[in-house]
Amino acid sequence: MSESSKDNEFTEEFIQKIDDFLGGANKLAILGIGNEDNGDDAVGLYVLMALQLANLPDWVTNFYCERVPEHFLGKISKLGPNRVLLLDAADMKEIPGAIAVFSKEAVSQGFHMSTHSLSLTMLEEFLKPNTPDLVTLYVGIQPKDVFFQTPISAECSEAADEFADFLIERIDLADKARNTN
Repeated sequence: MSESSKDNEFTEEFIQKIDDFLGGANKLAILGIGNEDNGDDAVGLYVLMALQLANLPDWVTNFYCERVPEHFLGKISKLGPNRVLLLDAADMKEIPGAIAVFSKEAVSQGFHMSTHSLSLTMLEEFLKPNTPDLVTLYVGIQPKDVFFQTPISAECSEAADEFADFLIERIDLADKARNTN
């Protein structure tokens, strides 16, 4: 199952999924996945670039994985996050720029979120033995065009900016909650 934002207005359910995910985070790894050469396939990387410019708390680590998130398994494993957020383009048959949150179960039950060589669910399977309480969340943004040597579309650029701003806000709220407990 997925929870999506229609026209990039985040629903209460969407917000709650993100907040629940962040609320249990001791260490959060955010993976930007995509191919800069293929237009909107870079949307996960675009979100990550915005996150890298933000002043995120020290319990959040960004990984600019590009097409090969599996190359970062050692670094991610060494970090030992109990939360992993994967950002990627996802063909959901929605309008360009639509954003959705997917559980591991949705991705493993046949929803093909990524064009990358290693199934994204395999990342979790690799990391899970070292972090039994690991929770992975997949965020996909519907691409418009994924043609070679094309820029990111206005729809995906706007969606990426909106999601990055939203995620920064939710991480900030989670950080404040952590510091008051």
